[in-house]
Amino acid sequence: MVTESCAFWVGFAFFDPTVVMPVLVAKLGGSDWVVGLTRLIQTLGFTLPALLAAHYIHGRRLHKPFLLATCAWGRIGLITLPIALLMFGKTHPTGVLVWLLFLYAIFWLMDGGCAVSWFDIIGKTIPPQVRGRFFGAMQTFSGIAAVGSGLIAQRLLASTSMGFPVNFAVLAIFWCVGLLISQVLLMLIREPPGVQEDNHVRLSLKDYLKQAVPLLRQRPRFAKIVLARVLLDGSTVALPFYVLFAQRDLRAGAAQVGIYLVCQNVGRIATGHLWGWTSDRFGPVAGLRCVAVTAFAAPALALASSNLGLPGLMLGVFFLLGAAQDGLWTVCSNSLIEAVSDTERPLAMAVASFLQIPGALFAPIGGLIAQMASYPVVFGVALGFTLAGFIATLRVSPRAATI
Repeated sequence: MVTESCAFWVGFAFFDPTVVMPVLVAKLGGSDWVVGLTRLIQTLGFTLPALLAAHYIHGRRLHKPFLLATCAWGRIGLITLPIALLMFGKTHPTGVLVWLLFLYAIFWLMDGGCAVSWFDIIGKTIPPQVRGRFFGAMQTFSGIAAVGSGLIAQRLLASTSMGFPVNFAVLAIFWCVGLLISQVLLMLIREPPGVQEDNHVRLSLKDYLKQAVPLLRQRPRFAKIVLARVLLDGSTVALPFYVLFAQRDLRAGAAQVGIYLVCQNVGRIATGHLWGWTSDRFGPVAGLRCVAVTAFAAPALALASSNLGLPGLMLGVFFLLGAAQDGLWTVCSNSLIEAVSDTERPLAMAVASFLQIPGALFAPIGGLIAQMASYPVVFGVALGFTLAGFIATLRVSPRAATI
C-alpha cells in the first residue's frame, strides 16, 4: 500500500492544491474567493460521503471492491482536463475553470467515499505497534517520489517555449498517469477478511447514523482527537494563499513556484519517519502534538517573511507546510484508528471525517479576508487556529509507548 500511495501522491503533486492549483485558478481568471473554493471542494468532497460509505460497507467482510469502484469513477473524468486546457484554456478560460472545479469535486467525492474502506484495510493489515512507522514511511517515500514531480513542474512552469495553457495541460497528463498507476496497484492489494460475517444483519441508514453520538460519548479520547484535528485544520484558511502571497507581494517568479513545490516535498521526506517513530515510541498523540507545533510555525514564518520583506523565508514556509499537512493526515489518522476497536473503526473514521465538514469553510473565508484585507491577516487567523489546536492536543491523554 506504500507503493500505491507513492503513485497517487506523485501524480497528485503535479496538481498540488497548495502550489499548482491556486496558480492555475488565478490564470483562468479566478479571484481569491474562487481559489479558496477549491479547498472547500476538496474538504467537502472528502468528508460528505464518509458516513454513507461507512454504512454501505457495514457488515461486509471485504471492502476492496467498493474501494476500486469509487476510485475509478472519481478519476476517469480527469482524462478530459488536459484536452479542455489545450483547446479552450486561452479562448474560454471561464468555461475551463468551471469544468476544472466540477472534475475536482467528483474526484474528491469519490476519494472521500473510498477513504473509509482504505483506512479499514490499513487497520486490518498493519499491526498497531508499527502503524506509526508505516504512515511515516508512506509520507517519506511519497515525498521522495514527489520531488521528481516538483522538479518537472518547476521546469514546465518556468519554460518560455511551453507557456500557458500547454504547461498546465502537461501537468494534468502527468497527474492522470500517476492516478492510473495507483489504480492498478490498488487492484493488487490482498485484503484479509474483516471481523464481521457476510450474513450480518444490516442496519438501516437512520439506525446506523444514530450510533455516531453514543460513539463520541463512549470514546471521549476519540472525540478530543477529532476536536484537535478540526482546530488544526483551521490552518487551511491560509493554505492556498501562501503561493499567491509570494507571487503578488514578494514578486516570486514562475520558476520559484516550482521550487516551493520541491521544498514542500522535502518537508514531507524530512519528517515522515520522525512522525512515525515518535508515534510508535511515545504514542500517536505525542506525534500529533509535534505536528501541531509545526503547523503553528508555518504561518508564523510567513508573517515574519511579510514583516521583514524576506522572500527567502517562504522556502521554509513550504517546507513546514509539507511536514505539517502530511503529518497531520498520517498522525491524526493513526491516532483515530488507535482510539477505537476494530468493529468501531469504519463508523469512527466516517464520523471523524464528517465532523471536519465545517473546515470546508476555512479556505473560502480566507479568500474573503484576503480580498478585504491582506494575506498577512489571513496568516494571523491561521496562527490562532493552530495555537488552539495545539492546546486541544494537550487535553488528549497519551497511550503507553510500545517500543
